[in-house]
Amino acid sequence: MIRKPIVAGTFYSEKAELLRKQLEIYLLNAPIEKEYGDILGLISPHAGYVCSGQCAAYGYNVLKQKNFKLAVIIAPSHQVGGFRFSVGNFEAYQTPLGNIEVDQEVVKAFLNKEYFEFIPAAHKHEHSLEVQLPFLQFINPSAKILPVIFGVQNSENSQILALELADYFKDKLAETVFIISSDLSHYHDSFKAQAMDSKLSKLVESGDIDGLSGGFSLREMEACGFGGILTFLRLAKLLDYDKIENLNYDHSGNVTHDYSQVVGYLSTVIYR
Repeated sequence: MIRKPIVAGTFYSEKAELLRKQLEIYLLNAPIEKEYGDILGLISPHAGYVCSGQCAAYGYNVLKQKNFKLAVIIAPSHQVGGFRFSVGNFEAYQTPLGNIEVDQEVVKAFLNKEYFEFIPAAHKHEHSLEVQLPFLQFINPSAKILPVIFGVQNSENSQILALELADYFKDKLAETVFIISSDLSHYHDSFKAQAMDSKLSKLVESGDIDGLSGGFSLREMEACGFGGILTFLRLAKLLDYDKIENLNYDHSGNVTHDYSQVVGYLSTVIYR
C-alpha cells in the first residue's frame, strides 16, 4: 500500500523539478553556523510552503548534520478523532520526489503495543505529516520513516507516547531523529499571535512541560500539535537531551501581508 500525496499542488509544488528548486532556495536562505552535536530532532511547521517553508528550512538544515536512517514523524490529526496514536502501516508515502519507505519492522513493533493502532482514515487526508516529507527526502533520500498521527492530544497521552518511544529507541538514537509537526497560534491578529507564540517559544526553549501544559489548558497559547510538543520535551528528559534552541519564528502575515488573521510557525531543535 502506497499512501498518495493529498496536498501536492496546493501546499507545495506537484512538479518534482519545481519542488526541488523551491526546497533548495529555502535551505540556502536558512544558514546554520554552528554544530549541534547529538541531535534528537525538531519541531517543524506544516503549513503551505509559501508561508512556512522558510521557517521549516532552518530545522532541516540542522538535521543535515546527522547521518540518520529513520525519522519518527509525530503529527496531529486534523480530520479524525477518538484514538490515541495511529501508526501509518503503509509500504511507503509518495511525494513528487518519489516514494519514502516506511520502516515495516518498527511499525509492526509499535502496532503490537497497547495504545497503537492503524486507522487508515486518520492518514488519508492528513496534511500535517505529509508536508514534512519533501524536506526529509531532499536532505536524506535514503531515510525511512515511522509515521505517527496523534489523535487525542493531552498531557497524559504525551507521557504515554514519550515513554513508549524512549523505551524502544533508547539504544537506536544514533540512527534516529524525531520530527514533531506543529503550527502555533491560528487566526489572531499579528500582535496577539506574536505575544502568544513568544510565550510558547520561551516555555519550549526552557523545557517547561508544566508551563506549556497549563498554558494550553488555559488557552493562553496555541499549537495544533501541542501533544507532540509535550511528547518531545518529555522524551528529551527521559533520554537526557538537555539543550533546546529555537531556530526561527515566523507567521503567515509576513508573507501574505494580511496581519489581521495570521498563523504562527516555529522551528526548534533539541540536542546534547
